Amino acid sequence: MFEEVGPCKVLIWFATDRCNINCRHCCAGSSGEASPNELTTKEAKELVNQTAELRQICGNPQYFGIVGGEPLLREDLLEVIDHANSWELPCHIITKGTLLTQKWAAELAKRKCLVSIALDAFSAETYDWMTQVEGTYVKARQAIDLCKREGILQGITSTLMKPNASEVFELLDFSAELGMERCPVFVLRPVGRGLHVYQELAITGLEYERYLHKLYYRIREVNKATAVDFFVYDPIYYRVLYQHRADETIRNYYPSGKLCGLGRYLDVDAEGNVLACLFTDLTVGNIREKPLKEIWKGVTSFPFFNDIHNTKNLKGACGRCKFNNICGGCRTRAYKLTGDWFASDPACYYTEMERSDDKERDFLAV
Repeated sequence: MFEEVGPCKVLIWFATDRCNINCRHCCAGSSGEASPNELTTKEAKELVNQTAELRQICGNPQYFGIVGGEPLLREDLLEVIDHANSWELPCHIITKGTLLTQKWAAELAKRKCLVSIALDAFSAETYDWMTQVEGTYVKARQAIDLCKREGILQGITSTLMKPNASEVFELLDFSAELGMERCPVFVLRPVGRGLHVYQELAITGLEYERYLHKLYYRIREVNKATAVDFFVYDPIYYRVLYQHRADETIRNYYPSGKLCGLGRYLDVDAEGNVLACLFTDLTVGNIREKPLKEIWKGVTSFPFFNDIHNTKNLKGACGRCKFNNICGGCRTRAYKLTGDWFASDPACYYTEMERSDDKERDFLAV
């Protein structure tokens, strides 16, 4: 019975591969052209139907997430959102904001569609370098203002890497100042174009360890004055929270276990392929060939997705680490950089070093 299948907490649709900018680190590898095999309007509405049906069966997902590429480049986007609203399925959009005009903001507000602006830096120099298109920072800031005025700004999303590491602290302060709801910080993953720039731009090892502890203290300080939900989406940061005994934050984000969501939610790309994680190209089906509920049932019953979350199967440092039942590392990052889904997470310094209690205390006091 489908009623016995666990909830698919999130479903994210990569509405198009087409994008009007060219971020160096794009995990989707988006380009200036749409895929010739992109879902049609009819098929996109069918995806909405199947998402709503999945929610009726297992209680989730609670909303329909829309990303890109640049989702505002789909001419039928409002039509798809209207269809989702007919199912009482709220839509959330993540956009770079460079195309978001007053008219767009008003139309999205009319449909009660929440918007997050992807802003990866807090200076025009850094951001325009990252996007490789001049003027993107100014347009993104304008989009933030437009959405704020229309009451649809949910927050800012960012991707943490070396070029913007210091500016993430400014993004935190800015998010708190505007009273945003949720501002997740994703970490550069070796997928899409991110694979080609990972060694150059990713923060790893000791540098990453110290950075996460420093950021934790800054987030805690800001949260004393505001309720902004500012969070680093990485299993390693979950371990940092555990070390600092941030029990309330842990309960809010992980009521049922570790952060790693491989096989615990679904993404659908522009061609209808269903992926097991936002940061993987591991395909588990296609909605043109099989209903979403059948694909989800297959994922929840497939042994691999249970094995990947069993700490006894982890190898190397992750297998030995005393925090592997808390963190367990990013499995996609391990696979992309080592070729082994069960290998140690190469980004983590803490699990690789010869630890002592004194060393651990040194990190906690950063």
